[in-house]
Amino acid sequence: MREEIYNFERSIARYRRIIGGLRNGEVALRLLDHLASLGLSEAAISNNAAHLVALLRLIDFDVRSATREDVERVVAAINRNRNWKAKTKYHKKAVLRRLIQYAKCGSCERGAPIPPEASWISFQSTIRTHA
Repeated sequence: MREEIYNFERSIARYRRIIGGLRNGEVALRLLDHLASLGLSEAAISNNAAHLVALLRLIDFDVRSATREDVERVVAAINRNRNWKAKTKYHKKAVLRRLIQYAKCGSCERGAPIPPEASWISFQSTIRTHA
């Protein structure tokens, strides 16, 4: 029922077409395939793909040779965006870390090493809970 409402397959296909035309698109497409091989749902893959579209537009470097400074620039741009809610920023940073991890290590499965270029990304201050 849920897939009929959201049509994740169609969304993923559309995101893949967009990603394929962007810088680092080939790595991002392989990441999406990797996530599918790990058993992520179509909804989760669609969500990752949507965030990848925005991230790839911010990234002006080759993710395979990214430096910490490169990643810091992208995280700063995410944090400065006033149109994104805290939860959206959290997810974008998580997908960015996953992309760098995949590009440098070839995997983002649980237990895979996180390269130092992305391991510093903090998620704690992004989402504020209300008491």
